[in-house]
Amino acid sequence: MTLFRQFLIVLLIAVALLYLGNIAVAAHNNKTLVEKQMRTHAEDTATSIALSMTQAASNEDIATLETILNAVSDNGFYQRIYFRGIDKKLLIDRYFPLRVESVPPWFIRVVQLPVYEGSAEVTTDLFQRLGTLVVVSHPGQAYLNLWTVLVEQLIWFSLVAIITYVLISLAIRRLLIPLKRLENQANAICRQDFVQQQNIPRTRELATLVKAMNRMSLQVSQLFQRQLDLISELRQKTRRDELTGLGNRSDFDARLNAFVDVESGSHCGVLMILAVRHLGQLNQHSGRTEGNNLLKSVASCLSTSLQHYEQALIARRQGCEFAIFISDIERIDALSIAQSLFADVQQLSWFQDPQQHLPSISPILQMGYTYSDCVSNGPLLLREADMALGSMADNASSQWQQFSHIESPTSSVLNIDWPRFVSEAISKKKILLNIQAVYSVPERNILSYEVFSSFPDENQGSVFSARTVLPALERAGLGPEFDQLVLGELLHKWQGRNEPLNVNISLSSLKSASFRHWLAKFLAQNRDFASLLSCELPERVLHLAEHEVRRFEALLSQYGAGLAIDGFGLGSSKFAYLGSLPLRYLKVHRSFTRDIDGEQDNQFYIRSLVQLASIRSLPLIAEGVESETEWQLLMELGVSGAQGYYLAELETLE
Repeated sequence: MTLFRQFLIVLLIAVALLYLGNIAVAAHNNKTLVEKQMRTHAEDTATSIALSMTQAASNEDIATLETILNAVSDNGFYQRIYFRGIDKKLLIDRYFPLRVESVPPWFIRVVQLPVYEGSAEVTTDLFQRLGTLVVVSHPGQAYLNLWTVLVEQLIWFSLVAIITYVLISLAIRRLLIPLKRLENQANAICRQDFVQQQNIPRTRELATLVKAMNRMSLQVSQLFQRQLDLISELRQKTRRDELTGLGNRSDFDARLNAFVDVESGSHCGVLMILAVRHLGQLNQHSGRTEGNNLLKSVASCLSTSLQHYEQALIARRQGCEFAIFISDIERIDALSIAQSLFADVQQLSWFQDPQQHLPSISPILQMGYTYSDCVSNGPLLLREADMALGSMADNASSQWQQFSHIESPTSSVLNIDWPRFVSEAISKKKILLNIQAVYSVPERNILSYEVFSSFPDENQGSVFSARTVLPALERAGLGPEFDQLVLGELLHKWQGRNEPLNVNISLSSLKSASFRHWLAKFLAQNRDFASLLSCELPERVLHLAEHEVRRFEALLSQYGAGLAIDGFGLGSSKFAYLGSLPLRYLKVHRSFTRDIDGEQDNQFYIRSLVQLASIRSLPLIAEGVESETEWQLLMELGVSGAQGYYLAELETLE
């Protein structure tokens, strides 16, 4: 029961008790007054009638006496009037039955008014006694008067009680507003939204409580932010080069391998390794500081030149070498970028005017280049670019070289007319849906199912995953239509099932106003399905479109669906969104779980994420579990759930 209702009940009981006490006192006073009035009235009436009867009694005029008594008895205040002579003989007797109308019998039994008699002597003018007149009071009018007063009091009390109830309700609601704000603040803190109340109540006790909550919110916010910063710093140290701020070798290889594992198919890409020759001589001649300045300038130039390519990976792989990988770029554009990039770096003063920095040493810039129409092997790309770079080892000039022996891909995906293929697949709903279970740790119970889409190619008898087709879908502007098709098919095929579903949403759908409008209507019409649905977005999307992500989450939560982050850990954000964006779970990128038993940094990183997620009451899911060793270690680290081919194969959803 709410505090508001408890207050109302207590106040109403107090008012009711006050009313009952007031009624009891008033009824007792009224009864006493009525009794006195009945006694006095009976005596006064007997005296008055006795005086009126003197002449008739002296003449023994019975008819006149009866007329006098009848006239008095008709007013209903008396139940009996009789007259006895001096010899005690009953001369006249008028009796009126006791009738009490409009008064409940229980009221009469409770009140029980006494019957009073008033008597008077009838005498002549010479004070000769003629007899005695007795008037017996009738309590009916008294009962009626008392009942009428009680009913009127009850009516007035009811009106006053209703008005009092309304006023008290408004007053209590106003008084409880600070408590409601405290409740909302506490719930917000549980969601890691560390709000502070600006309106301090005037009531001293409530003001003290609100100030205490504000202090607690501030302290917890600072503690949470310090932990976020610590984990972010840890990631920076383990995945970033301290000198240049770029990714290190481990980060670059993990991202490249993750792209190949997950995004393989029709994705194309270019990989370049850029090297600064004579860096060792520079360090020996001018000191390591000068060499570091050169490397930092090269890193800054690379970042600036590629700032418009969101998918670009840039890293310092080792002392004098930088690696660049750009996915989903056409061959002619890749060559143009390589030429422009090499020219931009070569414009640095170290290479244009070496005598300014190195009087006796001329640093040179060399770059190995390779391109693939179908990225399927990360180490192979690295070897090709490295071979192209190595082919210039004996050359003392700045230049760049393409890998001259690119093997022709055997995959048939290169021969497909992708714009026509995706358009036909969408229009004819040629899509297959597969699901993979996500298991709880350590119980290994099914938490949900992630949906993977694929497209059959009837001409070649093969099936392409959605990740293979997705670049073509995006280039054709069909990302929103594809997501609509997936959700519509899921609704039909998930009938009768109550397990939660996880579905990936494309960036183009996230930004599409028409898709959001369709989704709102779709979820509103299918509330039960919406309550099972979680939409996954990659972490990088938060960096690209955080406003759209927050708006999308608000739309989902309005209809009972939820938002989750996929591929967590590879983004460049500092986790600030975790403190304010309501999420259903975080899914750690597979690069952190692959061979985790041999990666101490990844173990420590995931353990820190587990602690962070527990504070946020947010499940942490590890993806890409491929072995018993990985599963056992993830259990020890404390993740909430896991998925991968070690736990479950893909199932076709019929």
